[in-house]
Amino acid sequence: MKRTLILLSLVLITMISSLSAKAAIQAAEEYPAAIGQYIQIFQPENHDFNVDDALRAFKSGSFAPSQSDVMNFGVGAKPVWLALQVGSAQHEPMIRKLLLENAWLDKIDVFFFQDEQLVSGYHTGDSLPFAQRPVNHRFFVIEHAFNHGDTLVLIRVEADDAMVLPIYFTNAEQLASKDLLNAYSYGVMYGAILALVAYNLVLYIGLRISSYLLYSIFLLLFIALNLAYTGHGYQWLWPESPFWQRWASAVLIAAGTTGGFAFMLQFLNIKLTWPRLYRFIIFGCLGFCALVLITMLFDELVIALLTSFVFTFSFYIAAVILGIMSLKIGNKFAKYFLIASILTICGGAITANAVWGVIPFNWLTYRAVDIGMTLDAILLALALAARFNITQNEKLVAEKMAGIDVLTNLNNRRSFYKYVQPIWSISLRSKSNTSIIMLDIDDFKLINDSYGHALGDQVLVKLAETLQKEARSGDILARWGGEEFLIFLPETRLQDAVTIAERVRNKVGSLQVTSAKGEKLAISASFGVASNRNDYVVLDELIASADQQLYRAKKQGRNCVCSDFAAAGDRGSEATSSGRPLQ
Repeated sequence: MKRTLILLSLVLITMISSLSAKAAIQAAEEYPAAIGQYIQIFQPENHDFNVDDALRAFKSGSFAPSQSDVMNFGVGAKPVWLALQVGSAQHEPMIRKLLLENAWLDKIDVFFFQDEQLVSGYHTGDSLPFAQRPVNHRFFVIEHAFNHGDTLVLIRVEADDAMVLPIYFTNAEQLASKDLLNAYSYGVMYGAILALVAYNLVLYIGLRISSYLLYSIFLLLFIALNLAYTGHGYQWLWPESPFWQRWASAVLIAAGTTGGFAFMLQFLNIKLTWPRLYRFIIFGCLGFCALVLITMLFDELVIALLTSFVFTFSFYIAAVILGIMSLKIGNKFAKYFLIASILTICGGAITANAVWGVIPFNWLTYRAVDIGMTLDAILLALALAARFNITQNEKLVAEKMAGIDVLTNLNNRRSFYKYVQPIWSISLRSKSNTSIIMLDIDDFKLINDSYGHALGDQVLVKLAETLQKEARSGDILARWGGEEFLIFLPETRLQDAVTIAERVRNKVGSLQVTSAKGEKLAISASFGVASNRNDYVVLDELIASADQQLYRAKKQGRNCVCSDFAAAGDRGSEATSSGRPLQ
């Protein structure tokens, strides 16, 4: 029994000594972590509780020890009084800084007492213009010279927003080091996001595709929101507007969520896929934004914040649901959006729960939303880039198909001129030989009239396949119209072009098609060949010459090759014949 009592006494003594060790901090020591466990708390019922009342309450033991390093009282909490005891064994004053690492506290009153006498007091907070802060810092910094002995610090904090209080007892060097780390991390994040904004704006200006504009607006609204709740906005952009600083977070949360919805609806093509759902989301966004504006008119910040949080939560839920729905119907870009949304949800949920006190508040949990949003921005940028590449490829394919004859898969006239004109210009400058073969299927109208257009199409396809097999790598083929085809032969003399035409004629003559009744039908074609050795300056003149030779081949009995040898002065016109195509 005695042994048990002794053990209990030792445990009690240890606990008491531990509590007493947390009762005061020493000005000469360093405290890298938040000092919440050194602080005592009191939340009076009376809103007008002043500093004298707080001093009496502290003396009477009404303050209770904090149970965590980072104190958190939630959204819309009553004003709270904090007490911190600081001891100094140094005979020279020691300058230390109290850092309240929160950028959305409305009113902060800090009082320093020594020997129960008020030494100094400071009033700061977002309700005052930024220039009135004791130290030019995005957070709230109070500097004080601690004299020898004990100093009692009483702090009153009031905020309609989430009252989370990570308080640090630091010096100038430690604060500068912490600021430098934050500056680098925010610089990387802002730089990456602004680069994505610029990239997508350039794409929008060049392509006029609304996805890129909406995405840029969404990212800019996120940056604006981040600047608001990190304190950078009040420090750099609107230092003389306490009213906007008070409402910036709620308004920008609603605006950013609206921007997110706008981008999501366009990116996932919701308007065309689910028009009713599209209209419902549009009216829902308008309703939430109107509600936030109404709360501004009635100065109900807490309601505005809760409305904005619900709005944002609904966006996260909608993003996941619509991402899954779009993925199921085959939207290949929905997977990027879905993964990006999940990352943002995770980051936002971690930060929100840290701010609300559900999970521990630290650098990582507080910045989780920034990390999630940066990853979200990168993923969606990759999705837009992939979408751009696919769109461009589809455009190129469409342009190519616009120049291709659908039936024969050969170039049409438009595509023929596109490819041939540059080669023709080079041949004129270099005075090189260039030839053209024009051919026409013999009795093609008779085939169509006697056996139907389906068999006629089959003849065209077989002929096109033969031409593709017989053409050289540099030759350019085209279906010129109806049953007429054209072969452009760069760097080819007239004699060689005639030889090629004769070879093709023989290959065509060996082709057969079978009618619906099982009849075997032979195919033949007539050929006209021309060369620019006659100093043709215009490509169409060379084509017209080949057409004239084709006409001669038709008149001379078809299934033969005619060329402009006579015009060249080499020998008489040449025509070879292999009989009629249809028996």
